[in-house]
Amino acid sequence: MGGSVVRARADRARGPSPTRVDRELCDGSMIDFGGGATVIHSPGHTPGSIGLHLPAHGVLFTGDCVAGVGRVMLGVFNIDREQAVASFRRLAALEPATVCFGHGDPVTAGTAAVLRASADRDSGLQIEHG
Repeated sequence: MGGSVVRARADRARGPSPTRVDRELCDGSMIDFGGGATVIHSPGHTPGSIGLHLPAHGVLFTGDCVAGVGRVMLGVFNIDREQAVASFRRLAALEPATVCFGHGDPVTAGTAAVLRASADRDSGLQIEHG
């Protein structure tokens, strides 16, 4: 049993194993999902962060760039805050009817206005919704 524990600890120390990449995506890539989803490169949280825009349905998935936990705001724990703010503004400019976040409840009413106001606000980039 002792050897198994040591191997498990050694495996954790090396970190997770890489995940196979089936398809690399870039800004503007199309995915056959929801009638056609457009990849929106939205760096800041991480360099490779993306959002997915389904224009046929007016839906935007923001990933971790934007959060909707009680209020719409710039996501937290960003590697590059300046890039994250620019990405937030770019996503807001898409003016979706519905926005879904990596964290928090979706916004389904007045969505474009809520995103614009939140993205434009320099102090905290947040506005109450609900």
